[in-house]
Amino acid sequence: MKLNKIPWILFILSTIITSCSKNPECWGETENTGIIIRSVNINCEPCIQQNNYIIQDDSTYSKIFCGPNSGIDPCDLPIIDFSSQTLLGVRAAGNCKIKIQREVNPDENEKKYVYSVRVKSCGVCKTKIAAENWVLVPKLPTNWSVSFEVEED
Repeated sequence: MKLNKIPWILFILSTIITSCSKNPECWGETENTGIIIRSVNINCEPCIQQNNYIIQDDSTYSKIFCGPNSGIDPCDLPIIDFSSQTLLGVRAAGNCKIKIQREVNPDENEKKYVYSVRVKSCGVCKTKIAAENWVLVPKLPTNWSVSFEVEED
């Protein structure tokens, strides 16, 4: 009788481990490392759709998120000090529930910031989840660029 219960117990355990909210691979908070000052939560979609963004001034910031002259209601944007910070964003997606690891590091030799995003999908559902991954970094030096690397598991 006990041997008949083992397959059911294994089935239940595997279901718990692979479910969206119980998978240990998605436990914990989103991780930001390198020179990232902090993540920025922007509660609206950009009006200008791109795979990645480098925003260094208020004018570009308001244009990307539908400024007051666009005819579309502007969203309530967080205040950013563009004199000392640059806002970077990169679109990345996963399935079900996702855990994101973001890292920005300067490459002095290449004169660029390297923004890496790793998305870990957890669970077995098919729902697609996307994130823009907005982060603030120290002001991008003049004549530097940004390279974006996205790894989606």
